[in-house]
Amino acid sequence: MDTDNVPLALILAASLPLFFFFSLAQYSADTPGNVFKSRASIRQAEFILRWCGYACVVAMAVSGLALATGFLSGVWWPVSILSLSLLVILPAIDWTASYVVLRIPSEADTICQPLIRLLSGRRQSSPAGNGHASNGAEGLRDGQNEDFPENQEPVITEADLDSLDHRDRAMLRSILRLDVTTAREIMVPRLDMVAVDIESSLKHVAQQMVEGGHSRLPVFEESIDHILGIVHSREILAAMAITDSEQSLRNLVNPAFFIPETKRLDDLLEELQDMGVQMAIVVDEYGGTEGLLTMEDLLEEIVGEIEDEFSRTRESELIRLPDGDVLVHAGVPTEDIEELFSTTIDSDDVDTVGGYVYQVLGKIPSTGDVVETEHLRIEVVSILGRRIRKLRIGRIGVDASTPSG
Repeated sequence: MDTDNVPLALILAASLPLFFFFSLAQYSADTPGNVFKSRASIRQAEFILRWCGYACVVAMAVSGLALATGFLSGVWWPVSILSLSLLVILPAIDWTASYVVLRIPSEADTICQPLIRLLSGRRQSSPAGNGHASNGAEGLRDGQNEDFPENQEPVITEADLDSLDHRDRAMLRSILRLDVTTAREIMVPRLDMVAVDIESSLKHVAQQMVEGGHSRLPVFEESIDHILGIVHSREILAAMAITDSEQSLRNLVNPAFFIPETKRLDDLLEELQDMGVQMAIVVDEYGGTEGLLTMEDLLEEIVGEIEDEFSRTRESELIRLPDGDVLVHAGVPTEDIEELFSTTIDSDDVDTVGGYVYQVLGKIPSTGDVVETEHLRIEVVSILGRRIRKLRIGRIGVDASTPSG
């Protein structure tokens, strides 16, 4: 072989195993239960595909250059055979990589990870890394222990989980779900929104705030699809206090913050913090109003129901119905229901009756869903976003009796 062709041959020889490696990594990333099973997997898959393409382009370019060189030097037939062979070799390498991943997936992961981490600039052990945290999240969500390669350590181990109480585990799960939960899933739906017309009097707006227990209200013109902004109770109270004359609500409206219904909660939380905004209006692809959500809604998605002294007085009371059933807020402790009906509820992992309904249903509840214990029938009466608001509880087989207590 001509010594001028040696560098080309070496580059071609190096590009083929590189193509095999990234093909192996690509198939490994698509295999369930591997180390790429993370919420950074999309970025990592893009990285793998990019380098796989690089290797393929290099192999083709080198073979083409070698073919041209061979023609010019008069030694064309061996180079031509090699170049044409690449049309068979590259698909064969790709098939071999897929077969290896299919037969020995964990070993393929172990092989791929060090070089992937090196080329992508990621440290080998990063407790805060996306891959580690996400694998811990999957383990929490699936309720099982993920199998990690030897060079991977989960942030959350079984021992760590055992040391946490159920509230901490629930909070951790909620935090890890923020980057896959969208605004649409937790927003207050359009039909449940409390909003005021721009032509409303300040007294009417203040009355709406008091009745609904809201410190901020969206302001619309003509239609709720045309939100002008947000009015705060401070502006309303100040305007009503400093003058006897009626001011226009238009002068008190603050700009609204609009978000798409597909906005992820982790990004939204960061934006609300950076902008100092407490309320966002959720719009659909056509700009129509879908709902709204507040910073409190985001926090409740993490820590659960947040109640102040007013909401406890307004919502947590038990309302006795004529047929003997009771209407309760979802945040009422299960112990209160057990005491009220002189029965027991198997709720070791939850504290509230709403949490118990969530646990038994195993899905996002809908109005009319029913859960039954040995002695009680619990029906979902109203929901707000994904959260249960009101429940109707009664004894099974008792038509008209008043609960004891």
